Amino acid sequence: MAVLPTPRFALDDRHMLSALQLARPPRLAVRASRLVLTALALLPFALLFVPWTQSVHGSGRAIAFNPVQRPQFIVSPIEGRIKKWYVVEGQRVAAGERIVEMVDNDPNLELRLLDEERAILDRLRAAEGRVRDIEARIHNLKNSRQLAIDVQQSILRQEQARVLASEQEQLEARAVLEAAEPNFRRQKELFESKQGSLVSQRDVEVARQALETAQAKFRQAEARVKVARAGEKAATDNLGKVDSDTAAMINLETAGSRSADAEVAAVKRDKAQIEVRIARQRAQYIDAPTDGVVFRLLANAEQGGILVRPGERLAVLVPDIQTDAAGPPSPSDLTSGSYPGIVAELHIDGNDLPLIHVGDRVRLQFEGWPAAQFVGWPAVAVGTFGGRVYLVDPTADEKGRFRLLVAPDPDEPAWPNQQYLRQGVRAQGWVLLETVTLGWEFWRQLNGFPPMRTAPEEKGGNPLGPVKRKELK
Repeated sequence: MAVLPTPRFALDDRHMLSALQLARPPRLAVRASRLVLTALALLPFALLFVPWTQSVHGSGRAIAFNPVQRPQFIVSPIEGRIKKWYVVEGQRVAAGERIVEMVDNDPNLELRLLDEERAILDRLRAAEGRVRDIEARIHNLKNSRQLAIDVQQSILRQEQARVLASEQEQLEARAVLEAAEPNFRRQKELFESKQGSLVSQRDVEVARQALETAQAKFRQAEARVKVARAGEKAATDNLGKVDSDTAAMINLETAGSRSADAEVAAVKRDKAQIEVRIARQRAQYIDAPTDGVVFRLLANAEQGGILVRPGERLAVLVPDIQTDAAGPPSPSDLTSGSYPGIVAELHIDGNDLPLIHVGDRVRLQFEGWPAAQFVGWPAVAVGTFGGRVYLVDPTADEKGRFRLLVAPDPDEPAWPNQQYLRQGVRAQGWVLLETVTLGWEFWRQLNGFPPMRTAPEEKGGNPLGPVKRKELK
């Protein structure tokens, strides 16, 4: 078989192809690019089934849980000027360490206050002496009253005895009179008898004389009874008069005693007030109430500067935060007697409040710490810290926001030391809720639905109380 010769133009046919055909990529690259494009096209559909953790966002700052350990003001107890500062801003002080010395505007004010105190003490001694004198007079009046009553009662008993004696004499005179009257009638009848005088005229006269004597004695006895009864009544009246007069005098002195007691109480009140003024005047040295750091010196009144009034703020002290050695307590145990040192104070919208429960996990991002936060994937977040919802305020603030206090999570790495995580550091927090698919979350965001949250089982009932229903007739 003969070999045909190769045409001449077959060796130079490249000049007849286009530039695009000459730059065609390799088949492997084409296949790889097609695979990437397919993966990119399928990626959105695959992401719809990726797990996504729903969350509630809140912003706030780091604060001390104990209000006593939050920044507090050092105030002026007196009106005056600052004489000398013993601290500077940023200086650490211990409890009881001197902060500032003050001086009053009037250097002689304390001396005048001491003179006023001595005058008040003199008034107090005089008032107490008056009380003692009145009490002594009341005691003497009571003794005199009892003695006068005893004397009048003795006189009354004597008058009563006189009445009894006179009544007895009246009875005897009545008996004599009752015997003399029939004797006189009998003697008279015998003298005037029809058979003749059985008795003599002398006997009749004697009987008449005895009757008249008995009548006179009876009248005298009646008069003595009346006089004795009048004396008894006078003694009774005198006893009542002595009783009422002495009681009135005692009541008058008792009223004076109450007035004196009121005066003593008023003087003691003045004494307490002047002692308070003197104590405040002497409180020219102000010491640190607790361990901490001097944050700001507010009053620039050293060396006779501006006037400082009582209660005016002089400095700001940031106390040291004391934490429990055993670590923060469980967020679900608020009655354990312990509390966390520093917490994150977050504010959330009122619409998200029903989704928050005490003990929920929280991811926190503090200002100053580089972080890469992935809200839906907290496991891959970098530079964030774990926490637990420790407390939810029962009411909202003036802006309608609710406050959360987030404590460190004991199951997570510890928060930065308070030397770095100080009070006032701004914080962002995300309260972690249920885990759903990314497609569900995207659909929820498009429709504006709230996040999913499994509500705890609660006992049925009307939260507003029992409702009374009217029975239809």
